[in-house]
Amino acid sequence: MWLRRTPGNLNHDPGQGGRLIFEADAELGEALRHAARARGQEPELLAANLLLQALAQETRRANARAALALLTPRQQEVAWLAAGGRTNRQIAETLVVSPETVKTHVRHALDKFGLRSKAELRLMLLDLHVDARS
Repeated sequence: MWLRRTPGNLNHDPGQGGRLIFEADAELGEALRHAARARGQEPELLAANLLLQALAQETRRANARAALALLTPRQQEVAWLAAGGRTNRQIAETLVVSPETVKTHVRHALDKFGLRSKAELRLMLLDLHVDARS
């Protein structure tokens, strides 16, 4: 699978009216045509939508990594434990701190991520496959 520019616009930036052509190997092309038929869509439209979704998810993943890097090491620990479904009391026991300290760390982490709940934190970190080593 690869993208290339159309022959007539090699000097144009794709964002400035240029056009990129998406090419796929036979197996991927057939899978795309099959999925498009099942959805009643044109394969080109399905491919474009899939690429847009993938780019949006990668942007969210990069934003999550950047926000994670802004957390202190302790806030990162608390964020990962909270994302793993632990309660503030369980986190406090694990880290040997008070539940109020955990609550403060969670609040700071949520603020830095621009989130409102531990559930949103869990989605951001786990569902986007951001890992602690990224």
